[in-house]
Amino acid sequence: MRANEKFVLGLLSVAALSALPGCIVAAAAVGAGTAAYVSGDLEDRIEAPPARVVQAAERSLKKKDVTVVSSDATGIDGKLIARTALDKKIEITVKREGETGSRIAIRVDTFGDEDLSRQILAGIRDEL
Repeated sequence: MRANEKFVLGLLSVAALSALPGCIVAAAAVGAGTAAYVSGDLEDRIEAPPARVVQAAERSLKKKDVTVVSSDATGIDGKLIARTALDKKIEITVKREGETGSRIAIRVDTFGDEDLSRQILAGIRDEL
């Protein structure tokens, strides 16, 4: 296959993938602290250990009257599961990244909800 054919095939592949819902990166993770919405998950880096992030998430969701079903964290990772009044599942996963930070992933329901995920992330940041 010639180089031009490979290039055109690559462009067509990218165009096809970007047309699929949930496969588009809504916000490119250019620098630290920039949240990226990828395949239904909102992902970001937070400068706090996992236990503090999970505690902040729990406080933030309780202020919004969201029912926290389970919440657990260690120095390595953490997870929180909650449910809205309409029974949407909110799953927050936190993993330690580096000495002082954490990588957080927020998923709302099966396919994700970017607006609600961003509201939750903002609430967590406010609580830290």
